[in-house]
Amino acid sequence: MDDSITGNLRAWGQAQVSVPPEANAEYSRGSEPFERVLVRDESAHSAPHPEPHEGRSAATAAVALAAVLGALLIIVAQFTALYHVHVPTSATPVKSVGTGGNHAWAPIPLALLAAVLAFAAYRYRNRVALLAIALLGVVTLAIALLGDLPDVHATGLIGSGASQYVEGTASPSAGLYMETLGAIVLLVSGGVGFLLLAPSRRQSD
Repeated sequence: MDDSITGNLRAWGQAQVSVPPEANAEYSRGSEPFERVLVRDESAHSAPHPEPHEGRSAATAAVALAAVLGALLIIVAQFTALYHVHVPTSATPVKSVGTGGNHAWAPIPLALLAAVLAFAAYRYRNRVALLAIALLGVVTLAIALLGDLPDVHATGLIGSGASQYVEGTASPSAGLYMETLGAIVLLVSGGVGFLLLAPSRRQSD
C-alpha cells in the first residue's frame, strides 16, 4: 500500500512540473506582441531628434549672407550716379552727380563695418553684432532719405551770366535705389537675426 501511494505522488509531481510543448508555444506566441511594443517604445526613445542648433545655424548663415549683400549694394551705389540734371533745351542730361560725392562717401565705412559684423555674427553667433548691423542700416537709410532724396528731386536755375539761365530739374538714378535697398536689407537682416538668436525657453530653464 505504501508503494502505491508513493507511486501516485511521483506521478502527480511529474504532471505538475512538466509543461506540454503546446503550452510553451502558446506562451511564446502570446508574448510576441508585448515584445514588439517594448521594441517600438525603446526605438522611439532612442531615435535621434534633430538638434535645434542646426536650424538656427542655417538661419544665422542666411542672415549674415543677406547683410553682406546689403553692404555690397551700398558700396556699389557710391560709385553710381545718384541723379541727373535735365533742362528743357536738351534731350540728354547736362549734369550727373555721383552718390558717394553727394555725402562725402560716408556710407562706405558703414557698409564695411556691417560686413565685418556679419562675419562675427555668423562665426560667434553674436546678437550684439546683429543689432549693430540693424543700427547701421538705420543710419544709412537716414543718409539716403534725409541727405540724398531732397537733392534728387530739386529744381533750380543753372547757367551763368554770360549765357542764358535755364531751369534744371533733377531726376533720381540707380544710386539712390541701390543705396536705399542696401540700407533696408541691413536693417531687416540685423533685426530678424537678433530675434532668431534669442535664447529659447528650454535653454533659459
